[in-house]
Amino acid sequence: MMKQISLAVVLMVACTLTSFAQKFGHIDTQDVLLNLPERSEAQATIEARAAEYETELARMQQEFQTKYAEYQSKGSTWPAAILEQKERELQALDQGMQEFGSTVQNELVSLEQELLMPMVERVQEAINQVGAENGFTYIFDTSSGATVYTGGEDVGALVRAKLGM
Repeated sequence: MMKQISLAVVLMVACTLTSFAQKFGHIDTQDVLLNLPERSEAQATIEARAAEYETELARMQQEFQTKYAEYQSKGSTWPAAILEQKERELQALDQGMQEFGSTVQNELVSLEQELLMPMVERVQEAINQVGAENGFTYIFDTSSGATVYTGGEDVGALVRAKLGM
């Protein structure tokens, strides 16, 4: 009788411990995002837009350089009113280039976020599905560098398969 009670207690403890077992996984989401097929198309769109902006900025710089060269070569012969007008014109061109550069930076960041957000959401959904389907309690992202130990299962292959990669 004592053996049966002891066996029952051991079995109950064993069942309880296994029900509390947690399954951990890890994934490098940056690697997955960088290798998505649509990522290269998004990158090409961003680079094309950046090239348009660079062309316009180069045109603005050329205009500034031309007017500055004229100011330097003819400035000593101009009357004070023309000299002041040309200085204001050069200052306006310089300020315009600075404002354009700032606007371009903001627009490129917005475009990148707009194009990448659907990909990030798609990867996150695939990670959630892999976690649910395979019984993971936690899946850690190793791309941030904050994970010190990656002893769990690497779920990258499962997520890539879920994404059709």
